[in-house]
Amino acid sequence: MNYRKHGEHIDMNKFITKVGAALLVILIAAAGCSVAAEPETATTTNNVSTEGLFGTYEDEDLDATWDDASATHITLSDSASTIDGEGAVVNGSGIKITAAGTYVLTGMLTNGQVLISATANDKVRIILNGVTINNDTSAAIYVEQADKVIMTLASDTKNTISDGSTYTFADAATDEPNATIFSKDDLTINGDGQLTVTANYLNGIISKDDLIITGGTYAITANNNGIRGRDVLSILDGNFTITAKNDAIQSNNDTGEEGKGVINLDGGTYDLTADHDGVDAKNQLNISHGTYTVKSGGGSSQSANSSDTESYKGLKAASAIHITGGTFNIDAKDDAIHTNGDTNIEGGTFTLATGDDGIHSDNTTAISGGEITITKSYEGIEGSDITISGGTISIVSSDDGINAAGGSDGDTETGPFGGDQFAAGDYTLTISDGTVYVNAGGDGLDSNGDIVMTGGTVVVDGPEDNGNGALDYDGNYTISGGILIAAGSSGMAQAPGTDSSQASLGIYFNSTQSAGQTINISSSDGTNILSYTPSKSYSSVIVSAPELKNGSSYSVSTGGTDTGSTVNSLQTGGSYSNGSKLVDITLSSSVTLIDESGSAVQGGMGAPGGGMGGGPGGNRP
Repeated sequence: MNYRKHGEHIDMNKFITKVGAALLVILIAAAGCSVAAEPETATTTNNVSTEGLFGTYEDEDLDATWDDASATHITLSDSASTIDGEGAVVNGSGIKITAAGTYVLTGMLTNGQVLISATANDKVRIILNGVTINNDTSAAIYVEQADKVIMTLASDTKNTISDGSTYTFADAATDEPNATIFSKDDLTINGDGQLTVTANYLNGIISKDDLIITGGTYAITANNNGIRGRDVLSILDGNFTITAKNDAIQSNNDTGEEGKGVINLDGGTYDLTADHDGVDAKNQLNISHGTYTVKSGGGSSQSANSSDTESYKGLKAASAIHITGGTFNIDAKDDAIHTNGDTNIEGGTFTLATGDDGIHSDNTTAISGGEITITKSYEGIEGSDITISGGTISIVSSDDGINAAGGSDGDTETGPFGGDQFAAGDYTLTISDGTVYVNAGGDGLDSNGDIVMTGGTVVVDGPEDNGNGALDYDGNYTISGGILIAAGSSGMAQAPGTDSSQASLGIYFNSTQSAGQTINISSSDGTNILSYTPSKSYSSVIVSAPELKNGSSYSVSTGGTDTGSTVNSLQTGGSYSNGSKLVDITLSSSVTLIDESGSAVQGGMGAPGGGMGGGPGGNRP
């Protein structure tokens, strides 16, 4: 089996389809830079595109055909199984396959085993052609030795594999096999038949080396893990319904060896319900395509607290997550997407609900594309360095919306899972493009270092209490492009710093303004710049846009009607009428701060270094 190391390209010569096999068309956009593995550039063979795939799929992994005339045919029957051909023998109440070849299985074993014990150089193909196999005390299908086993689910067949709740092992030092379908060597499953696995003992399907799945319909119920490929798990296609007491999908090689502990999901439809993690890679998780519905730990409605020592995450990887596409609906008690290393999201559609973080990286979180909707979270997006260069992001959080901070989930005793409060340091939130909306109960944009904005559109419905701010940073906030609207309380309010090349206007109100009260900025000649309607009550608004120029005059109005296009309650490109003028103001510097009468506000608001704001006159409430 060929596996691809971290950052290494797929061996395209290995990816050749078999004429007559069921063909699969996957068209994934070529990926850009990656913090983990790089997907392959476009190559097409026999109508199958390899563009954007992370896994390596050989000819034999895709080939679900066989020569029936030369195959060995096995009819399973309790104590009366029959074999027509070479390479297999009746083994007690089961069957033992001892040589390379193709074996077509039909029939039923109520308490038996299909054992594959060939040489280390033998490739064995078994065709499940409508079988029911149960073993009360061990694995129902056990690959003890082979070079590689290819299991084909024959078209239009239903195959049912199960085990008992207690296994009998050879001696006290032995704990394998420990899955209903267990392989010590490489295992591929292909075809378009159905496979139902009931793992009453522990695990559903395990390969201790590489596990590749290229097709089929799966219903797996497991008392521990659903599917595990210890070294590498690569899935090209299939329909998976998995209910697991531990993790639904897992790669558990945690030795740190490069290229091991990797999960590549290149397609398929997934309905995963896990008591712990939906997908768990001990090294890297790479996703290029597929549709994923994941519920972990009972979902976001479950109470989360710092005493929890277990993991209940949707998608998790120890070192890196790289996503270039797919559709994701994740409901997690813990983080929806989590890595102890770097996250790189280049595309995909995400709907995330979580009891902790929507997206968490201990190191870098990079988002360059996709549509991300976080409907519920403690903190929306977190990482020591966060870079947003594209995509559409919408966040609802009870605490910080976007938080650039260092450390890991387990570093402190704060947050639902005992983490996520970090000291000031060399951390940066960088926004160069994309559309970002944040509705935060805590800080909207929070950096324990700097915020750098060169483009994009950012709208923040910030906190209503004075203990947090729509913007919060400990270093500098420099803005040189894009649109920023941040509404919220005034007690901890901050604006971009005075070393910014794009002007900002901060407005303090003498009293709290009601939710739904529109605020408009127009130039002195009546040209409409923008209108914004906060969804929550507010007493301060920060505005920065390319149209705001130092030395130019503007009008600030409330109420009225704006005919512009609306995105996240921000309206641009239209005309404004019937508003109540609040104040006329001439911008006097890169950051102009006023109260609603037009008087200058002094104090920390907007000062480089992240000084806290206050009410009109600069006094902190």
